[in-house]
Amino acid sequence: MQAMRKPYNYDPKKSTVYMKSLSFAKGLYDISESFPDAVIQEKIRNSAVSIATNIAQSRVTMYHANEFNYLNVAIKSISQCRSLIDLALVRDYITFEQYQKADIEAVELLKISFSLIKRLKQYVKNIEVKSWRVVDFRQSHLYNRSIDLMQSIYWLVDSVDIDIHYEMAEKAYRLAIHTPLYIASGIGQLNMKVRRKMFNEAQDNLKKLSKYLQQFNELTCNKREELNTIEECRIQVVKLLNNFFGRLNSSNTIEQVE
Repeated sequence: MQAMRKPYNYDPKKSTVYMKSLSFAKGLYDISESFPDAVIQEKIRNSAVSIATNIAQSRVTMYHANEFNYLNVAIKSISQCRSLIDLALVRDYITFEQYQKADIEAVELLKISFSLIKRLKQYVKNIEVKSWRVVDFRQSHLYNRSIDLMQSIYWLVDSVDIDIHYEMAEKAYRLAIHTPLYIASGIGQLNMKVRRKMFNEAQDNLKKLSKYLQQFNELTCNKREELNTIEECRIQVVKLLNNFFGRLNSSNTIEQVE
């Protein structure tokens, strides 16, 4: 990537997108305060802070290449926040009104960040960008099936939480939510290197989940039917993930945010 200097930089506090990112983070902190799930609460707060931090850094850096990278990470974190509010909604941690407000603000941040990053086209010749658009991961069957997988794992653990240690339950929750997070952030990535990294993370997480389900089966043999259903769903997600690139290239139905 070319180390080209910008003719100027910004004070983040005078940047509209940065101030909006702070407001968005505060809103997610507020609505996550009552979450019974510490894992989702932690993830949603960390992702919201990551958006603000990377937008601030993109404003002050003197190099176009660094600005691209910071904005790219911000876009990844926005996708993760949107996925996390999806998870919070399906778990009934937030109302639909809270969900809708947070998502509207996230999309606004995404559009502004994307408009800023598009201005850097001429300075990122050495980065593999398949297309200058941000696709909507929610229209992907891969992502939606990963949400089904997450929900089924939560249901399973919730049904036997008296019989297992807290550490084992927490590990299940983390494995459950990481797959849709990696997939969402991968689908919404401009940088193909980062996209591949996110999908590799998702594949690794799915492998870890397989091993975890085997251990879980040994402890709760009366849940084999539920475990078999989860394993079938896990295999479907693995297959969809492996086939994603081909489907994405041939699809004309995925919306872009511009």
